[in-house]
Amino acid sequence: MRVGKSSGWHRSWWEHRDRLRAAVLALLVLFCALWGSAAWAGQFLSPDQAFRFSAESAGAGRLALEWQVAPGYHLYRSRVRVQLAPSNVQMGKLQLPPGKLLDDPAFGKVQVLEGDNRILLPYSIVGNAPKEIQVTSEFQGCANAGICYPQQKKTITVSLAPKLLAESAPLASSSSRAATSVSLLHPAKAPQSNAQSLASSLRESFGWTLVLFFVSGLGLAFTPCVFPMIPILSGIIVGQKERPGRTRAFALSLAYVLGMALTYTIAGIAAALTGAYLQAFFQSPWVIGIFALIFLLLALSMFGFYDLQMPNAIQSRLSRVGKGEHLFSSFVMGILSALIVGPCVAAPLAGGLLFVSQTGNVLLGALALFALSLGMGVPLLVIGTSAGHFLPKAGAWMDGIKAIFGVLMLGVAIWFLSRILPGSVTLLLWALLAIFSGVYLRALEPAPAGGWSLFRKALGVALLAYGLVMGVGALQGQSDPLHPLAVMTSGPATSHHAAELSFQMVKSPAALQAALQTARGKPVLVDYWASWCVECARMDKIAFRDPAVEKALRGYTLIRVDVTASDADSQALLKRYQLAGPPAFIHIDSNGRVAAVQEGYLGPDAFLHWLDRPSSQ
Repeated sequence: MRVGKSSGWHRSWWEHRDRLRAAVLALLVLFCALWGSAAWAGQFLSPDQAFRFSAESAGAGRLALEWQVAPGYHLYRSRVRVQLAPSNVQMGKLQLPPGKLLDDPAFGKVQVLEGDNRILLPYSIVGNAPKEIQVTSEFQGCANAGICYPQQKKTITVSLAPKLLAESAPLASSSSRAATSVSLLHPAKAPQSNAQSLASSLRESFGWTLVLFFVSGLGLAFTPCVFPMIPILSGIIVGQKERPGRTRAFALSLAYVLGMALTYTIAGIAAALTGAYLQAFFQSPWVIGIFALIFLLLALSMFGFYDLQMPNAIQSRLSRVGKGEHLFSSFVMGILSALIVGPCVAAPLAGGLLFVSQTGNVLLGALALFALSLGMGVPLLVIGTSAGHFLPKAGAWMDGIKAIFGVLMLGVAIWFLSRILPGSVTLLLWALLAIFSGVYLRALEPAPAGGWSLFRKALGVALLAYGLVMGVGALQGQSDPLHPLAVMTSGPATSHHAAELSFQMVKSPAALQAALQTARGKPVLVDYWASWCVECARMDKIAFRDPAVEKALRGYTLIRVDVTASDADSQALLKRYQLAGPPAFIHIDSNGRVAAVQEGYLGPDAFLHWLDRPSSQ
């Protein structure tokens, strides 16, 4: 009986491995095709570089509009349209230059615009005069070499206030999702952030930049945004009914990583094109609470309270394709992990998002984000495959390992809840988990004779003691599991130090503008923050608690921009400095000039170097 089962397993195993090879081969062919098309697309300018639209006031009742077309490109004259807003601004007759007659292979003889095309557009105002006019132009063009671009839409805000006419004169074209406006505290050309530099390099050298994004993904794999994915993936592999071999574990890990990578890519592209940071929508207390409950149920399953199974009808259908149901479950868990576990913004991710938002080149941006995500997934592939290889055979050992991963699942659930619960409550949950683990390891039972049993009891006693210490700290209002007794071990100076670094919280563009106006004449640090942002909490616990950082920021006005809600105000606040998401930092000097922009986590030394860099230039 055992032999028959083994032979049937091996036969289905070989069939599964052939399907896996075919899937990997298809993925490689698709990636190579996208790489080739991206390399070809890199020979052409982006739409914003090929066609630049600008508008400015040309005196009472007239606007000066200009379409600048790069050499080797042309705009179709019949596709150029202009609209004015608000509704009480009546546009006069639009008279475009006659253009040049071109024999187009697709449309026949058409008139096209090349070079600089500047016109004066008359307008009249009915009723009260607005302070500004929104000028929207739609146009479509092609490169002479044969590539055509989709319809472009640009909006520019022209101020009609007399004192702002001089500042509005050098208006540049805006992106398709943001209007250009003039602000004393938002200069037309601020220093490039680390993410903006990466976006520029992606435009200039795409092939090497893909490698850079992949390597950056490897670095991001060792950040708190990805760490929680390790027990999740390991738990999926350990939770298999049959001991998975190396190939099976690799397939499950690959499905998880592909789900994560595709989600990061699609969510990132959608965020860059729409201006909405999609992962923030998954950070509501309800979603986080439901996901924590899921991991609680998974942990109980690991402890053997019950078996989680799909309905019989679905199992019978999926059994026809071998182990496909487990691959699909792993893929779905990768999607959920990307959306809920790691909604952090680092410089490489922000660079890819900015590239798409500034150029509209979805293909190149998607490949960069996919390469970044695959780099993040490489350690997960290694760990997941190793978990399948080093697992012991079924038996008592396997039950013990499942219990260990059950504890890890409970830890992930508490980690989720830490985003929405007070710090002291979260510390109390960690204390209960440690005490539970200690009791489970028989810390309260008589000492065994020796060997592994004695080691297990010693570990249980240590966890039980640590849990009691964390419980005491939680009752005293502490929140850090690594320093649960900070109040008892620190002196008055430390407590005073922690209270000195305080931020003024703002949640709307108007509140930010008012705070900046109040701080005129002093240097300002603007901190973009969200309650669900793991790296933001890391900044608070490490960088902003460092004595040297606290000393360096004493003369600064500290403003914290809360974008937790991800509503219209949050999106407007992010767009103000072209940011992808938190954490991000804006250094504004005493003259109101943006001196430096940083996206992503910085340690104390790196933060001090970034803060001092503008003064050294």
